[in-house]
Amino acid sequence: MMEELITQEIGSFRKPTYLSSKFRSFKENEFQEVAKKATLETLDLFEKSGLENIGVGGEMFRWEMYEHPISRMDGVKIFGPVRSFDNRYYNKGSVYEDLKRKEPFHLEEIQLFNQLKMKNIKLPVTGPYTLMDWSFNDHYKSREELALVFGKIMNQELRELKSAWGDGTLQIQIDEPAATTHPEEMELVRESVNESVKGIDGIETHLHVCFSTDYGLLYSIAPSLDISVYNLEFANRDPISLQDQRNGYDDVRRFKETAETMTKKISLGLGVTDIHKDFIEPPQLIKERIEYALKFLEPDQLRINPDCGLRTRSREIGYEKLKNMVTATNEVVKAL
Repeated sequence: MMEELITQEIGSFRKPTYLSSKFRSFKENEFQEVAKKATLETLDLFEKSGLENIGVGGEMFRWEMYEHPISRMDGVKIFGPVRSFDNRYYNKGSVYEDLKRKEPFHLEEIQLFNQLKMKNIKLPVTGPYTLMDWSFNDHYKSREELALVFGKIMNQELRELKSAWGDGTLQIQIDEPAATTHPEEMELVRESVNESVKGIDGIETHLHVCFSTDYGLLYSIAPSLDISVYNLEFANRDPISLQDQRNGYDDVRRFKETAETMTKKISLGLGVTDIHKDFIEPPQLIKERIEYALKFLEPDQLRINPDCGLRTRSREIGYEKLKNMVTATNEVVKAL
């Protein structure tokens, strides 16, 4: 029986110019139509690349991961831009009174995928710890209190999205780029993430953390995290020469060691393409990275993805990276 390795897209994709150039100036009805058009075009690219798990079409309905949910809450005032990573910026908010969710964050995306009758998707959402860490706190007594409030708000959001989704398992990917930036707060990461998925049946929970200096911090709380799949970055730290030692993938071994201490099954989403470079990884390089990971994990414990969202690259380069990723994965599967 042939083994299977799932290929997945795990976040944003570059928006077409006709959407990005006027994103903030569209009237609401016009924006919905244009974002839908861009989503359909991006889905077509994903499907042509051979992806099995398509995310939500590259997040065409969102400008970026922080401001999108924050702007849909009461109790927070949005100020000017600050730098998050690379040359990427977000408009930072200050929490000045009790936070409340005033409207859904991602309902239009779920509704579109229901209309398209597409099932093999995941919905990326911004995690409560990152929302806390990237906000000014001018109201709550502590970072801990604010993170848990964000957790409760995300729980409300996910319950409504699950209800709107209907039958079948909905994959929820909690994006937490800030998760390991304060090593002393890993228990708060655990508590706030668990709060966001608490009591919700019928979802498969993913956690996406990228460009961490120490995944060991994340592994330390994994046994008590309500997470099934960990989508992580590896290619950015790995050499691009062939027949190398694949030093950037040493943390796969540590993931295996963590998984072996747990009673529940967890899987690893393996980042095999670097979203910071225009260099299009050849299938042979991606194959080596996957084969290295398979020294430690069984195929059913592994999913194959880019390091992060591909919005940092052009649509053409993003497509070529995904296509080579799928080609390499299929070649590995044939050899299993």
